[in-house]
Amino acid sequence: MEYRKLGNTGLEVSVVGLGCAMLGSPDTSYAVRLIQRAIELGVNYMDAARAYRDAETKLGIALEGMRDRVVLSTKTGGKTRDEAWRDIETSLQELRTDHLENIHLHGIGPGEDMDIRTAPDGALTALIEAKEQGVTAHIGATSHRADTLVEALQRFPFEIILVPMNYVEQQPLEQLIPLCQERGVGVTIMKPLATGLLPAPLALKWLIGQPIHSAVPGATAIEEAEENSLLGNSGGVFDQSESAALTESKAYWDTRRCRICIDCLPCPAGINLPMDLGTDVIYDHYRTMGPEEFRTFTWSRRAMEQELPKRKRRIAQFRACTECGDCEPRCPYGLPIIEMLKQRIPGMIDMVNVFEELLAKEP
Repeated sequence: MEYRKLGNTGLEVSVVGLGCAMLGSPDTSYAVRLIQRAIELGVNYMDAARAYRDAETKLGIALEGMRDRVVLSTKTGGKTRDEAWRDIETSLQELRTDHLENIHLHGIGPGEDMDIRTAPDGALTALIEAKEQGVTAHIGATSHRADTLVEALQRFPFEIILVPMNYVEQQPLEQLIPLCQERGVGVTIMKPLATGLLPAPLALKWLIGQPIHSAVPGATAIEEAEENSLLGNSGGVFDQSESAALTESKAYWDTRRCRICIDCLPCPAGINLPMDLGTDVIYDHYRTMGPEEFRTFTWSRRAMEQELPKRKRRIAQFRACTECGDCEPRCPYGLPIIEMLKQRIPGMIDMVNVFEELLAKEP
């Protein structure tokens, strides 16, 4: 595994880390084995969040006796100081630790959202206090938009950022990453595989060759964590056939991958298009695993109970689409949004059926 200095933080992190959003899906024992296997293979950067269902709980269990082997980062989606402090205290309890290497403001949006969170009574104040008290060593920020993080860095000296980037989504290379290099900000990358659309051997090798510090792909299955981790010593070097495959893959996904930019909103039918098309973790599982493996996976009962009503609501929303066409002209990438929604419905119905069948069994 290759390790890199995380900006000016003094931390040394594995170039391939572990994104923990997907840890909320499997049962606890399986998730613990996945985390520990990643650590065995040299992964030392763990990216969690309060929003990732019970991922922090599973991390806390997995890291018993090996807390000092990892750089632990989590996130708060709180808007106010009090909300953020509640998240921080819960995270410490769930993660079974008294300190964190980093806490991010989670998913900062432009305009009013940033104003609220960076105000004197906003969430950022709680993170500053947490750093002063030794609860966190560093303060970070995440967003799905690179330009939003550029604005955030103009307002406050965040020490670490987390942003989507892969060989299809390269916007951070234009302004954000050069700014981070200039200021010594640690650069961590979410959605390095574009939520499972891109092959790990191409996507992670490409990222390792970029001016980033750690990519944090999620993993549902232990085999995924193993594949991702073992790519951490690839050096980012491509042979001729890999370069050709990357070029072909990029050309295909350029007009099929949602960048979560929110320019398509609002949707008259109330569909959250960026979240549903760009960052749907459970649908990513289904698409990556295939129907049969999805059905036999060791799902967490809690995850299924939480997801089932959400899936039903989403299917109803997708079916309520009137094909008004408002969204597609606003998409800067020319995505066939209406067709993409239609294509998801059969898989989502199958997912609902699987969860209902599994939940009907004895716990």
